[in-house]
Amino acid sequence: MRFGTSLTQLAAALAIGCGACSAASAQQAGNPLDNPLKSVMKLMGFATDSPQPQDFVVKARPQTEPDYIPVFQPPPEPARPVLETKQLDALRGDLDSVEKRAAAARAAFPPAAAAGAQAKSQAVKAKSAPRTSDQ
Repeated sequence: MRFGTSLTQLAAALAIGCGACSAASAQQAGNPLDNPLKSVMKLMGFATDSPQPQDFVVKARPQTEPDYIPVFQPPPEPARPVLETKQLDALRGDLDSVEKRAAAARAAFPPAAAAGAQAKSQAVKAKSAPRTSDQ
């Protein structure tokens, strides 16, 4: 029992040492391929190298690092001025007219009219049906 505990502690110390050594050597060399722990893991089949990105990916990325975006900063105000009441009413009128045209087109199309009528009847049935409790 005592031997198993000391062996476990030795294995843990060895793993920590390898991790620290590999991190230090990777920082000194600057090349992640020189990491001895990763080399061992690649030999065992647990690690791989990531492939180089495609050309279109490299071209789409910005040339410099993007600026820091603060998390809780409110977004900038829009450059467009606030709409007045008359402009809002005109916009609502336009939207209402588009809605009426779409409703007329749906009503003129028989499958859509039948589906709408069926949905209404199912909604009425669902409202009038008594609710049961599964308790």
